[in-house]
Amino acid sequence: MNLRFKRLISQFFFFFLTNLGLKIENVFPGIKTGFCYPFFYCHACPSASAACPLRAIEIGVYDGKWNWRLILYPILLISFVGVISGRAVCGWACPIGLIQRVTGKVAKKLKKKYSLVGKIGQLRIEPYLRYLKYFIFIGLVIITPIFIGFMFTDLCPIGYLVGTIPISILNPGSFSPNEFFFIAMGVFILFIILIFLVERGWCRYFCPIGAMLAPFNKISMYKVSVNKDECIHCNICSNEACPMGIDVPNMDRDPECILCGKCVEACPKKIISFERV
Repeated sequence: MNLRFKRLISQFFFFFLTNLGLKIENVFPGIKTGFCYPFFYCHACPSASAACPLRAIEIGVYDGKWNWRLILYPILLISFVGVISGRAVCGWACPIGLIQRVTGKVAKKLKKKYSLVGKIGQLRIEPYLRYLKYFIFIGLVIITPIFIGFMFTDLCPIGYLVGTIPISILNPGSFSPNEFFFIAMGVFILFIILIFLVERGWCRYFCPIGAMLAPFNKISMYKVSVNKDECIHCNICSNEACPMGIDVPNMDRDPECILCGKCVEACPKKIISFERV
């Protein structure tokens, strides 16, 4: 069984676990799991089985009241996952990663067909755009709820995709949009355009969970290792395989690596591998 198929099985397995909420409540009415996802998925989804870690943090810091239980629980959970596997959860478990696995194929074709799209990853500003997710996490998830009010999860395109849209379909007569509905719709449309134009565009530039997990790549128990002495610098791993646009031969536990294993499979010399530290 190759890595690609193993990753697909893993992604569908976690997608199934993520959407057990309706079944849990059918068997045990009113029972909530009290669990936070260690990846990106909205608690507002009708079938969600756990809470969004970002929403928990937002509520924890809201209006400067500092509910440390709500703040520390998702942070410690994500830190635990990060120490073990870094951003591997992005490549192997996150349902939004599964969606981008599909749209990424279109983005890759557009990259090859149109020079403008193909050059997006080569722009000098592109590496700096990757820092946007850190500003979003600090600014919209932590600072804004303290001084202004909830912001990120009201506008989150993932919440609109798996929460707002299903709820409006399931409750067509009783659903009433809030004041952020049309703004969130615009953000959602931009999200869809992004992931069709740039492979893993959401993961690269905007995902706050990715921002939380990225620093742990430097200390995690698993990493992607390259035998540089035997590398022939064909750049197949970077230019054709890597969905995150990383310079694989020269990376040193890059924070952007999602440990998807595409470079491992693509390497013609088989000198790229997963390594346990």
